[in-house]
Amino acid sequence: MCGVEQFDVAIIGAGPAGSRCAWRLASAGARVALVDGSHPREKPCGGGITGRALDIVRSAIAPGGFDAVRIERASFEHGSERVEMPVDGTPASPHLVVAARSDFDGALLASATAAGASLIAERVTSIDADGTSWSIATRARTIQARWLVGADGPNSLVRRRVSTPFERADLSIAVGFFVRGVSSTDIAIAFEDRPTGYLWSFPRRDHLAVGVCAQADESTPAALIPLATDWIARNVPIPGETERYGWAIPSLRERTLERERPAGRGWLLLGDAAGLVDPITREGIFFALRSADAAADSLIAEGDVANAYAAHLRDSIYPELMRAAQLKGMFFRPTFTRLLLRALEESAVIREIMIDLVAGRQPYRGLRRRLLATGEFKLMFALLKR
Repeated sequence: MCGVEQFDVAIIGAGPAGSRCAWRLASAGARVALVDGSHPREKPCGGGITGRALDIVRSAIAPGGFDAVRIERASFEHGSERVEMPVDGTPASPHLVVAARSDFDGALLASATAAGASLIAERVTSIDADGTSWSIATRARTIQARWLVGADGPNSLVRRRVSTPFERADLSIAVGFFVRGVSSTDIAIAFEDRPTGYLWSFPRRDHLAVGVCAQADESTPAALIPLATDWIARNVPIPGETERYGWAIPSLRERTLERERPAGRGWLLLGDAAGLVDPITREGIFFALRSADAAADSLIAEGDVANAYAAHLRDSIYPELMRAAQLKGMFFRPTFTRLLLRALEESAVIREIMIDLVAGRQPYRGLRRRLLATGEFKLMFALLKR
């Protein structure tokens, strides 16, 4: 065991939130420890990165800094119904790309270390409050820092130390397969009634990521895997070798978001560790990056860091997640899904709205007004009645 190493900030977790926050802080001159024994690595994830998420990282990652597929078309399915549509955008400004997380996360991590953050590629074994600072231990060393930042995912060790774990009703489970040797420039989304959720197929350079997600308190991996294997059998003409994956995704209820506490004395939670994931699409990279910037802004400004960070989330991120949580139950009802597929078939405007939702350009807050302007009253009321 080496001596105690001193830092201003210790960030646990080197995914998008942790690496982005480390890059911002190190660029501002802070002494930052980025502690993670697993990154960069492939994460069991679809790998979709929206245009608004790409806009955030452009300042840290040079164009071509990670390998990605630009999505050109999307299909939406429900039972025997299927609708296809183009996904606009340009190579310089895509609406949606898909990347292996080892590439995307690795590029963000490289930017953080190039800015001066110290990567400690070790697993944290304990976290203890030590007066006005934190003591973080690995098997090889002890790190001491004034601020502790948890960016270590939905099963966050930091969250368990400073707050409470997520309840099962606030998690989704996702399972699926990496299907090797086949790719495309299309994404596919299939709405599932039993269990309630959706299936996706997202292409990487040399494989597809096919997965299914549903609420953790309503389903099991055993119930979801057959949906993925059946979709692959029907839609992938020559499937290659498959590798199964599975993980948990925060999918917070409205009342959970209302009482969520993302910061306290000497600590902040970012990204998945703070539950900052869209409860409908389960997209979290954009919110992880936004929370990283909010945390960095608050720490750099000093002052009342915890309250400033919490206020930023409540002003800029929580309203969107709250609205999604309110709409979630209606969004996946079979009656709404049937109306949606019919509207997608018949209306170019509805197709544009749906693509904007998937790409993150259409916030839930303005969805009702935009649907009202289309004249699709049945669809609007099916989604928005409480």
